[in-house]
Amino acid sequence: MKQFIQSMLAALAKAVVRKYRPRIVAITGSVGKTSAKEAIVQVLKQSFEARGGAKNYNNELGVPLTVIGARSGGRSPLRWLIIFVKGLRLLLGRVDYPKFLVLEMAADHPGDIAYLADIAPPDIAVITAVAPAHTEFFGSIEAVEKEKATLIERLPPTGLAVLNADDERVRRMAGAAHGRIISYGFETGADVRAEGYVLHFEPREGVADAGLRFELSYQGARESVILKGVAGRPHVLAALAGTAVGLAAGMPLSEIAQGLLRYEGPPGRLRILAGIKGSILLDDTYNASPAAMLEALETLRAVAVEEGCRRVAVLGDMLELGAYGEEGHAAVGQRAAELGIDLLIAVGELSRDLARAGRSAGLPEERVFEFTDREKAGRFAQDRIEKGDVILVKGSRGMRLESVVKELMAEPLRADELLAH
Repeated sequence: MKQFIQSMLAALAKAVVRKYRPRIVAITGSVGKTSAKEAIVQVLKQSFEARGGAKNYNNELGVPLTVIGARSGGRSPLRWLIIFVKGLRLLLGRVDYPKFLVLEMAADHPGDIAYLADIAPPDIAVITAVAPAHTEFFGSIEAVEKEKATLIERLPPTGLAVLNADDERVRRMAGAAHGRIISYGFETGADVRAEGYVLHFEPREGVADAGLRFELSYQGARESVILKGVAGRPHVLAALAGTAVGLAAGMPLSEIAQGLLRYEGPPGRLRILAGIKGSILLDDTYNASPAAMLEALETLRAVAVEEGCRRVAVLGDMLELGAYGEEGHAAVGQRAAELGIDLLIAVGELSRDLARAGRSAGLPEERVFEFTDREKAGRFAQDRIEKGDVILVKGSRGMRLESVVKELMAEPLRADELLAH
């Protein structure tokens, strides 16, 4: 049944793309795809009709569903039938179709990018990062890099490659591009840069005005940007990717900055939330890889805390790392110790390596705790945190650590609205 649905959706989506000819912005990368998608959509909506996928619609079902403009039919044959009818109506009639489609394209296995790019051939390809993620199915990070580069290779000569200049593996994909390239990042050589980046956070003010502030810089022009309610360089990089796409669409920096004011950051991606007892939460529970874990720890360390308050990290297993699992978890534990994290709570069987590495790197025994059960970890954290503490919660999707965030958030009744699912 699933194979039939997948084949039908792919055929319908291909036909819709051929008929309406939207400009397709395709995004791939080991981390940062959804945040980049959200930033790009908000920028483009400032001047154009644009559509992005719902949640993480980034696979063989999600991409064609986004093209058709539908949500998943789940287990209901009737709902799938309605989706197919909607697709046929798009083909048989004529509707106002978006000028831009912004599509995430994930790769869990070799060949996934080629399959998705065949459904929706990209005009603009955005590569966010190459890092150890899903290496269980690729065997090596070099194989992951090769898979991501497929998207660049699928660009036409008139296409645009948008590359993260801060990532060496992404930078060298420029050699595979047939047409124009725009790079973005913090690196001096990037075309679109962020300067003066600061995390604005006053512990006494709570989370109301917390967020990121920086200046966009492109070919001598500058524009101030505010991203509310989010923390960390990944959101700045998402905004820079959005800026690069906006520039390619002919938008001025001032319009791009206005569009970014609407950027909220997807749930579970370094969102700043009010916690119990006057604490602050950094909710980064949607997913995790070693690179993303290390970035999240750097973000936690950058948050200003008042004297006597602590930086707490609740870190869960990173799944699908294959042979890199032990090394990846150990690297995170070591970095937590190097950054002086005050309290480390490891959740899951694999995270024992993380906790062990933290202790070996200098974290005192009384500041490192291990749990195999996320509910117990949540209750423990609830008992231990104090006013003014800043708590990072992060783990792979399969760990479901949003339940820990729910235990710690000041408004648990808003969990369905604010947390990842």
